[in-house]
Amino acid sequence: MKYTDYNHEAEKELIGRARELRPLLRERAPQFDANRRICDDVFKELTNAGFWEMASPRRWGGLGTSATAMARVGAELGKGDPSVGWVYTVLHGTTWVASLGPDELQEELFGGNAHPTICNAVTPPGVARVVEGGFIVNGKWAYCSGCRHADWGGFGVKALNDEDEVVGNGYVYIPMSEMEIEDTWHMVGMKGTGSETCVAKDIFVPKNRFFDITKGIGVHGPDKKHVGEPSDYWPFMPFLRATAHGMVVGAAEAMLEMVVDAAQSRPIVYTTYDRQADSAVVQGDIGRIAASVSAAKLLMEKTCGILDNVGITQVPMTPEQRALSKGEGSFTVDLLGKAAHDLMYIAGSGAFAESKDISRFWRDLNVGARHTANLPYVGYEILGKSIMGIEPNIAPADFI
Repeated sequence: MKYTDYNHEAEKELIGRARELRPLLRERAPQFDANRRICDDVFKELTNAGFWEMASPRRWGGLGTSATAMARVGAELGKGDPSVGWVYTVLHGTTWVASLGPDELQEELFGGNAHPTICNAVTPPGVARVVEGGFIVNGKWAYCSGCRHADWGGFGVKALNDEDEVVGNGYVYIPMSEMEIEDTWHMVGMKGTGSETCVAKDIFVPKNRFFDITKGIGVHGPDKKHVGEPSDYWPFMPFLRATAHGMVVGAAEAMLEMVVDAAQSRPIVYTTYDRQADSAVVQGDIGRIAASVSAAKLLMEKTCGILDNVGITQVPMTPEQRALSKGEGSFTVDLLGKAAHDLMYIAGSGAFAESKDISRFWRDLNVGARHTANLPYVGYEILGKSIMGIEPNIAPADFI
């Protein structure tokens, strides 16, 4: 079945559910940090809310929501706890990637009674050695967010024949019950994401569970049966990048709220100000920071709106549009990182106590903003090369 629009009716409800969960996430966040993953009961709350179904096509019982809605849900969850916002973003993004795969892959992953939760890790690529009926897979993949709660994992591999020739590159999909998970996630920020290392040792993977991305991500031939959702036509990296900015926006908005609230009663020591809120300098700084956060949010919404239009029209983004979205995405996290930095000056040295919520948000925002997809110096160079007509650019087209 083909759809000509997104499931807007479900979107408002999902954003509302995320907003309602914020107090619970804020309360339980210290446990997530201590356990280095989301607690099972809270993950069940996220599952029951339907968040993992947002990026899934309606042909498989998913919700078929827009990229804009996904970013907004990520922002709301990020205001409660950035680690939860991050895991949400990753799991719905990697589930979406799987929904672009070949018909047989989709049928196995999504054709059961329960909606799957799919994690993903790509680098360094593992090895899928071709054997009769499929592959023998070996590899070790770090930074696999949410892997302890996922049903399936998609893992980046290079496929090799008996002569060690590369015959494909892509993802193999493996039940997480067959994988080993190494306890490697010990970080300053994003502690609660459970981004552990997943290990495959001589696992047989049937050939229908290989998604060869060298043939194109989101490229659908005339014989493909399982296609027709607007999300089937989103560009790969712009979608993953823009929706991930939701969590960073939400974290910055939460920090701003905390600082504004504290300014009503916090004095400026060694001055005559009994309240920071009475200082014209603080007032000006808050105004500038709020404008930066608002501008970052608008850039996120702009890119998501472009993605949503691509899904409806099926007209791909041009290389120039991709490069601009990459550069603007870099500017988005640049604005948010600087806003968080300046907010902590107003919050003062006591805000860095581990017991303070704002300290966790500051740590999480700074780690999340430094994901490889967000690095400003990379995005600015890609955009600059595009503007100046310098070819080739520094990244493959699908990854811009």
